[in-house]
Amino acid sequence: MDSLKAYTHLESAILTGGLKPRQRLVEQELAERLGMSRTPIREALRRLEERGLVRILPHRGAVVADISPHEVENIYAVRSHVESLAARLAAERIGPRAIEQVADLESAQAGLGAGRDVRALMHANDCFHDTIYAAAGNPCLLEVIQQLRRLVHPVRFNAWSQPDRIARSLAEHREMVAVLRRRDGARLAELTQHHLRVATEAYLASLGVRPRGGRRGPKGLTAAA
Repeated sequence: MDSLKAYTHLESAILTGGLKPRQRLVEQELAERLGMSRTPIREALRRLEERGLVRILPHRGAVVADISPHEVENIYAVRSHVESLAARLAAERIGPRAIEQVADLESAQAGLGAGRDVRALMHANDCFHDTIYAAAGNPCLLEVIQQLRRLVHPVRFNAWSQPDRIARSLAEHREMVAVLRRRDGARLAELTQHHLRVATEAYLASLGVRPRGGRRGPKGLTAAA
């Protein structure tokens, strides 16, 4: 289980800023620090690379992943299109049991909001959205969405660390559940696009880039997606 221990330690350090973007991750140094061999460290780094938190470069080894403002904008432009499509299809095709599952996930995430466990909130958020998108009935679409989300994982933690954004994101999730119950695909697609647009602005702000235009969406909500 050393690889799991190494993975958990490195993931936490990256997400909370203990390890900085572009910082080198030297296997031998990490192995000595964690009291284990290099093999589980190497396995942990490969898993972190799959999640988009680490990049393994030829002849240079592993470094903490970095993401530029331009990359954030590009990724979220694509996310907005594919996720709004998945939301619209889901609203048309979702069954009653799946709607209740989404509602239960929204309630569970709201319960986590006061506890300030950011990683748990992020995981609950992903489960909420993925359950909706899975109802679209297109596994390829869901896989694309999850891959795009992994690409921006290094910058998501900052947004989920801010109480006002968490509260507003949870409020928008409640509206999404209500819209799902009405099976209003157009409205759910609109909410999803807004959810992602303001998340983009939050992440750009965390990278030191002023959001352009100060755009606000329905009811002035700010999201963390």
